[in-house]
Amino acid sequence: MYFQPLKAAALAILIWVTYVLYLSYSQEDHQYVRFRLDSSSLPYQYSSVVTPVFESQIIPQPAYLPAAHSSSFTMLPNGDLLAFWFAGTKEGSPDVKIWRSTYHNGKWSMATALVDPRMIAKANHRYVIKVGNPVIYRAENGVLHLFVVSVSIGGWSGSALNHLTSTNGGISWSEPERIVISPFFNISTLVRTPAVALSDGGFYLPVYMELGRKYPELLRFNYNGKFVEQIRITAKDKMIQPSLVPLSSEKAWVYFRNANKPGEPRDLYASFSLNAGLNWSQPQKTNLFNPDSSLVAANLGSGRLIMVYNQDDRSQLKLAVSRDGLNWHPVYDLENQRGKEFSYPSIQINEDMIDIMYTNDRKDIKHVRFNREWLDRMLNNVQY
Repeated sequence: MYFQPLKAAALAILIWVTYVLYLSYSQEDHQYVRFRLDSSSLPYQYSSVVTPVFESQIIPQPAYLPAAHSSSFTMLPNGDLLAFWFAGTKEGSPDVKIWRSTYHNGKWSMATALVDPRMIAKANHRYVIKVGNPVIYRAENGVLHLFVVSVSIGGWSGSALNHLTSTNGGISWSEPERIVISPFFNISTLVRTPAVALSDGGFYLPVYMELGRKYPELLRFNYNGKFVEQIRITAKDKMIQPSLVPLSSEKAWVYFRNANKPGEPRDLYASFSLNAGLNWSQPQKTNLFNPDSSLVAANLGSGRLIMVYNQDDRSQLKLAVSRDGLNWHPVYDLENQRGKEFSYPSIQINEDMIDIMYTNDRKDIKHVRFNREWLDRMLNNVQY
């Protein structure tokens, strides 16, 4: 009878030692964590070309796909765009796959399937019933990192995060690898918004949890693409799908989707970091509302931020700009059609051009491209 307490004590000690070792491993090299700003975050030097450009097109996909959602994209070294999203009968269906397309010489290729539940199940030796929410990131060394959410049982709150890589521009990919975030609980990790580069060649991947409380985190990966640590952004409930926006090597804003239910406050919240995302302020209200819908923000440079968001519901998709990160000024309605859905935007800023993708009425993915001259002309009508 005396052995039972001893076994329990030994097990408790073993768990504690494992946890301490995990923390010591996951919190290495904090003093070297800095954001790496790309050219879009720096003051932009305008060329002599002043012609405004604004164009849009639907990314083609097979006609038998009735639904598409949650796009993510990146720019390749040659200037092409590589996009991913999930499509199938409807969100959460077993036939949903991760699809991809390439933008070359002004046109998108016909979409092809890349990842499905069977592939992830085979690679990880786990039962998988559905996939969703791909996020693509191109690292400084040229490696493409694709993150995909998968579910073995239940809804999205029981999800796992899978990681694929490509070293040849997306021509071929590694097998999906399940990311182990915790030695104890390794479920309910979801992605939606873009990763952000760090100065050491690593990157932050914004994620969120939905099992029980809903809250946002950052996952830090090193220059080899290996998971290093997780950082809680805030414990405030219902703050999900964080959009991370570096301002300098150490300062950044992060914006949250507000997952409150109808009838509850729907303010759009933001937090601020002064030490490259290691610590964050308490969430504070912006002057915008959020109807429980994903948003994305980016640094335009020259002291301006841009956001793509839904205002009252998902039938309106808007552009807004800000100088202080909290007070936003609507600039343009990308979409405004009652009864339809335009949601889950992604954005890339590359020199003069700004690319945006979003879900087009849950049927397909739409790409909008405009230059800074077009945006500046829209801003002439806005006082901010």
